[in-house]
Amino acid sequence: MKYELVFPGFPGRMTSGTLGWGAMVYIEHRSHKIMFDTAGPGKRIQVRQRLAELNIDPNEIDTLILSHFHYDHVYNYDYFPNARILMHKVEADWVSKNSDNYAIPPHFFPAIQKTGRLELVKEDAEFIPGISTLLVPGHTPGGMALVLRDANMPVTVVAGDAVKNMAELATGHVPKAWDVTASAQSIKKIRDIAEIVIPGHDRILRVAEDQIIATTSIHETIIIPAGVADSEKPKNFELVIEQSSLAKQEIH
Repeated sequence: MKYELVFPGFPGRMTSGTLGWGAMVYIEHRSHKIMFDTAGPGKRIQVRQRLAELNIDPNEIDTLILSHFHYDHVYNYDYFPNARILMHKVEADWVSKNSDNYAIPPHFFPAIQKTGRLELVKEDAEFIPGISTLLVPGHTPGGMALVLRDANMPVTVVAGDAVKNMAELATGHVPKAWDVTASAQSIKKIRDIAEIVIPGHDRILRVAEDQIIATTSIHETIIIPAGVADSEKPKNFELVIEQSSLAKQEIH
């Protein structure tokens, strides 16, 4: 089994709105090619470019996992025309009744239903040997993670927004969610089984005995066009989050 981070998430927001830079993960196991989430509208062009860089043919993806139905995770689902689409039934029921929610992209759920490729997950199960679904409510009612188990790698949980970032994994504290108590319990569930966690909006994290460790840094650049801000050349603003660690706190 192997996985590739197509895009890491970014643990930040703006004062004027959301960034929506969500993680996107490719998993290959035996004959299966799986994509976990699809990034948001801001990555619309970059998704195809990045897949080409990684030699991933979107037409060969056989399974697309939608961790939850927020725009920054489902927006580019249509790039994978041959994949069965898995999401949790609890999430589907919630989306059906809350289509006016600001984070749910309008008309997307009916469009996915019309593809005939949507399969609703009703319980935690190993749908491919070594790869299991895990219901992790809190951020939304039917959030779904993947648990990857293989003799050649640490137990890895691809968490989606059940764990958005390092601070949430370390503390269990989620400032804002559909249900913050359920979020804390889902984080505890993930932390109890995972050696590696791929969060929805952060770097890959390692779960040590007493701390959470981010072993890589994040670099993003905001480019201001030439002629703006009294500059004859484009002006770059670097967003850098270095490698770091946080002490684990008990989650009740």
